[in-house]
Amino acid sequence: MKRSARVLVASTRAAAGTYEDTTGPELVRWLRSLGFDTPEATVVADKDVAWGVEKLLGADILITTGGTGIGPEDQTVEAAQAHIDKPMPAIMHAIWQEGLKNTPYAVLSRGVAGMAGRSFICTLPGNPNAVRDATTVLEPLLGAIIDTARGNTHQGHNDPEYVQAQTGKVIAASINDSPIDAEHARRETATPAMGAVVTFDGVVRDHDGGEAVADLTYTAHPDAENVMREVCERIAAEHPNARIYAAHRTGPLAIGDTAFLVVAAAAHRHDAFHAASALADAVKAEVPIWKEQHLRDGRTQWVGIE
Repeated sequence: MKRSARVLVASTRAAAGTYEDTTGPELVRWLRSLGFDTPEATVVADKDVAWGVEKLLGADILITTGGTGIGPEDQTVEAAQAHIDKPMPAIMHAIWQEGLKNTPYAVLSRGVAGMAGRSFICTLPGNPNAVRDATTVLEPLLGAIIDTARGNTHQGHNDPEYVQAQTGKVIAASINDSPIDAEHARRETATPAMGAVVTFDGVVRDHDGGEAVADLTYTAHPDAENVMREVCERIAAEHPNARIYAAHRTGPLAIGDTAFLVVAAAAHRHDAFHAASALADAVKAEVPIWKEQHLRDGRTQWVGIE
């Protein structure tokens, strides 16, 4: 099963092209050498680091560099802490201890580590030596962190082989203007071997950002369905104990209509819940679909276009 990792570099100078960052490429090479599916590093200015963290969350591993100090622009720690629900301070203590072998300044980093849902986040200084110290500590730990987060260390489930043969599959990944039939989706996704079926039904609400909404229209990029399929296949690989289904509507929708549906079925509830949550988050973050909201006062708002 392929494991995913993302690298975020917080550096105003690197983002502006006036400084060549080396920590991001070094981390990418290291993660790839460990077998992680890792694209090139994302580089953002310090002021945009919160956006960067939110964009890259969802991978098994998110490692950031830069912005962990006490300077006025350093914001990475705060951006990561906003998402961490299970802090892992011992990891940072081990990284600091490793760094102290080389420099007394290692303890000036305010770096944090922890879990944001099922994603492990670790914030490192933007210094190549500090990054190498951190990789020494992290390398033997990452596999155990991911396995524990995915629930692979849990005991008590001894499912027959035919159950596993039914999971890790994408049942549907569709984008069109037809109404979404949730019951049909559930029937297609569930099997007699699945003991848990989790459904996320995203319906059109009558307000957004304090504005009253009359109705809306969704528009998809011509390649959106291909992106949807890629996202679903990745999530299925990351959640091999679940069967997943995703559908998004386009065109005009009324208040109360289903705009986005996710179904995840698994033999056990833990796997179904986590697969559904991961898929819903990934589709909303990555698939190019835009929303034109028609407000009750006659104005129009576009959402999702950046």
